[in-house]
Amino acid sequence: MLMPIAKGNRLGSTAQNTVNVLLIDSHRITLWGLKHLIESSGNFSVCALATNQKEALKYIDEHAPDIIILEPDLDGENGIELIPTLLQRSHARLIVLTGLRDSDAHDLAIVKGARGVLKKSDSHENLLKAIEKIHQGELWVNRDATSRILMQIAQANAPKEYTPEEKKLASLTPKEEKIARTLLGHSEKPLKEIAGLLHISEHTLRNHLASVYEKLGTRNRLELYVFCSKHMT
Repeated sequence: MLMPIAKGNRLGSTAQNTVNVLLIDSHRITLWGLKHLIESSGNFSVCALATNQKEALKYIDEHAPDIIILEPDLDGENGIELIPTLLQRSHARLIVLTGLRDSDAHDLAIVKGARGVLKKSDSHENLLKAIEKIHQGELWVNRDATSRILMQIAQANAPKEYTPEEKKLASLTPKEEKIARTLLGHSEKPLKEIAGLLHISEHTLRNHLASVYEKLGTRNRLELYVFCSKHMT
């Protein structure tokens, strides 16, 4: 376990206007390199170094960081799925700093709540600038990622286009849908037994079936079975 930075020395000092940063990465050498790089600007103080989820949550509670810098690949722990938990436990703004080149993973990190994504191949000037801007409330997302994320949101909120078969199924009443599903699951049984399973009379079942056939455009149990097998989930 990497311990939090001692408050008594220069590297751990917490001046009133200093931005406190929590670093989360499973590689200790990376953590120490980032710590010295970030503190070299004189504007930021690294309050703790965490190598896993347990340490990260512990140090969030102890140090209340302003900025969290997270590598999502945490040796078996999914750091992207950890983002909402980190943000719920803290007022901090979160930056993903990763060696992953997967743009889908970068986009998902933003959707989960990260304020910016940087690659480990980016310059140290970019990293320091991103910390500053994100601490001020801005986002650090490139134009391509912004376009992709907005497209995903638009698609998610767009009205669903229903197929003709889905529209037919949607026209069934809850009772008729239950009958269709029961017939699908017990296609070998006679109507009298199906009626018993549904706790209705065979006459009532036949009346409901007539309506189901008409709505779905089927003529008999075989056609109904084929239709429901293909289109009913």
